[in-house]
Amino acid sequence: MQLANYPTTQLLSTCSLCGLTTRHPLTNEQGDVFCCPSCREVAALLAEAPAQTVAQIANGGHAENVTLDLSGMWCSSCAWLVSEGLKRTKGVVNAETSFIQGQTNITFDPAITNYKLLKRRVQSLGYKATLPDEKPYDEEDAFFTRLLIGGVMVLHDMIVGAGIYAREIFNWATPESQPLVDFFQVMMMVTSIPVLLLLGLPILRAGFASLLRGQPNIHTLIMIGTFSAFGLSVRNLIVGHGGLYFDTATMLIFLVSVGRWLEMQAHKSSNTAVMKLLEQIPDTALIVTGDADKEVSVGDLKPGMRIRVRPGGRFPADGLIAIGEGDVDESLLTGEPKPVTHREGDAVKAGTINLDGSFEVIATAVGDSTTAGQIGRLLHEALWARSPLERTVDKLSAWMTPAALTLAAIAFLVWTNIGGAERGLIVALSVLLIACPCALGLATPLTLWLSLERAAESGVILRSVAALERLANVKQVFFDKTGTLTQLPMRVHEVFVGMIDDEEDERRKKFLQVVASIENESEHPLAKAVVEFAKSNQIELVKPESFKAIPAFGVVGKLPITNYQIVIGSSRLMSAEGLEMPEEIGDQARTWKEAGRVVVYAGWEGRVRGILSLDETIRAESKEVLGQLGSRGLTLGVLTGDEQSAGERWGKVLGIPVQAALTPDEKMKRLAEDAAMVGDGINDGPALASAAVGLAMNHGADVARSASDIVLMRDDLRVIPWLFDLSREAMKRVRQNLGWAVIYNLVGVALAMAGLLQPVFSAFAMVASSIFVTSNAMKMNKFPLLNGETPVAE
Repeated sequence: MQLANYPTTQLLSTCSLCGLTTRHPLTNEQGDVFCCPSCREVAALLAEAPAQTVAQIANGGHAENVTLDLSGMWCSSCAWLVSEGLKRTKGVVNAETSFIQGQTNITFDPAITNYKLLKRRVQSLGYKATLPDEKPYDEEDAFFTRLLIGGVMVLHDMIVGAGIYAREIFNWATPESQPLVDFFQVMMMVTSIPVLLLLGLPILRAGFASLLRGQPNIHTLIMIGTFSAFGLSVRNLIVGHGGLYFDTATMLIFLVSVGRWLEMQAHKSSNTAVMKLLEQIPDTALIVTGDADKEVSVGDLKPGMRIRVRPGGRFPADGLIAIGEGDVDESLLTGEPKPVTHREGDAVKAGTINLDGSFEVIATAVGDSTTAGQIGRLLHEALWARSPLERTVDKLSAWMTPAALTLAAIAFLVWTNIGGAERGLIVALSVLLIACPCALGLATPLTLWLSLERAAESGVILRSVAALERLANVKQVFFDKTGTLTQLPMRVHEVFVGMIDDEEDERRKKFLQVVASIENESEHPLAKAVVEFAKSNQIELVKPESFKAIPAFGVVGKLPITNYQIVIGSSRLMSAEGLEMPEEIGDQARTWKEAGRVVVYAGWEGRVRGILSLDETIRAESKEVLGQLGSRGLTLGVLTGDEQSAGERWGKVLGIPVQAALTPDEKMKRLAEDAAMVGDGINDGPALASAAVGLAMNHGADVARSASDIVLMRDDLRVIPWLFDLSREAMKRVRQNLGWAVIYNLVGVALAMAGLLQPVFSAFAMVASSIFVTSNAMKMNKFPLLNGETPVAE
């Protein structure tokens, strides 16, 4: 693209992007008028953005989407029931429900159904639903209120039951006291009914949902056990003989509900990272217009609008600074507490804080398209996705439920034969409760969710919890060099175009214009350095007619001002393209390489026309980080496309093996099954994707398009050893929780089958096990954040 010229006219012109007037407009090659370079650059970005497609439905119309917030779901079977119920509703194209997120996303035909009808359909299934523009139902507060009411009723039953039991144990029974006992037994039945209605019905619904799905779960066990105990008690009360277990049934439901409330707290904690991102984006924004600033809702913002952000305010959208200079707190996204100074032309992100400047920003992305929105979406997807270990535990839990039913049936038959039907029912109920795989289901996901949140707070975005699991098993770590172990931005040090004569300066400018114009289409750090150098020397850039990147070698292209192919890159690319290397250029290149500089060659029409040297310096923290990773027992290496001589030199500097002159395919072959790859996320896509775990340094690339498993938002390598510590600590907690859950179930079932556990004690043990697992997982909240210091490996 040619550099725009300032028109000579002094008439007011209107910016075609933000609508402001200007006496000194800029234009692009299409003739569009802009008030500043930022508006012109944003317009170019918007022109290159792909148009979003709209889903089509069978009759040729447009499908619509709506996301409903749900409450009242107790397990994944509830989510399945909602999805299946919606999918069978007329007009619904598809429905996906997430138990973790408490939401259902519905695609539907607006000609057949609408939001309100879909909401009623969910409510008809027994769950509460709220539309996006409605205030969400506070399930936590409502559930806690029901829990308090139920707790009072349960306390009444337990006190009365204790008195009746004491009467029998200590032989205090008399004919005169029997009417009073009968009255209190009726009162126990009356007070147990609210508990069953307030706390038991959700369990009953969840249990039926799992039965309809054909996959009975813990709620099926609880439903069978508690309602059997209640039914038996009612029967015995009516006939006038036999034991009453109202207190047992209500206490079981209460304890299970306490476990559910703890799970709700854990879910809430695990979603903190996502909510923190979304809550920090302001609700309103100030739009700069020709007359006066106008306050609008953030939902009304569109790319290209000019926004004013005052000191102390948060940026409502991603954008480029048109006017202003000041410090910005980006810790929300990067975890880095140190403010960053931004000035005209710099990019800023939604949700970050303007500390002391007054900015006018041209919006480049709004809403879900912002970096914060993309990160929030990635975290939601990571919470939704299940790791291999979680899927294994799910299978084990699914196997344990029918096994528990089988064992309970065996216990019932055996103990009925020994001590009668009531004794058999009580033992079977104990077996059902102690065998509930509740702790097993919490053991893995809760720990991984909290670790995901902890990583996000330190500027690390995991695209799935499975990446955390794999990272803990990594034995080798390979690094890309440029932009990863070395500091960006790179700087052009010198340009050499051959012999020195009167035309050298002109040849140098022509050479730089050709090279920078082609490199302007590339995202590589070397290319960016060349382009910045050309701009600083007032070189006019030309839009290429063609451009092609050749990974690990360079680029080729054509310009409208030339009739030949231009080749830019390494000496290997020059040889591959058959370009002759002049002796003086080859000698100069060797001199620069011996001095430790990076050399870029460029040639056309049969020979190399010139070279550029760039300074590449190692990051300040690189050696420290490599030492820390080595101390953790990891094997380290560098995979680079640099020439062999440069690789040997960098090997001495870094103190680790460097494999040089590698193509992308050769890099992939070097990666073993237990290897992680750290790259810049731009040219390392194949290696990042093929590694067991790919970690991408985020140098302004779209985090959602990265081929990596993990995106490092913080430009600090010290986060890598910290992340290894986090993953190992998380998996240690997972192993502890799983070990406890398995031992608890084996020992507990054996005791229950032997008739040594009463149902109430089984329920207490079940809740205690869940509390142990939850509290052990919650310790991940205390794992130290990366605030300039790396935690010491255990």
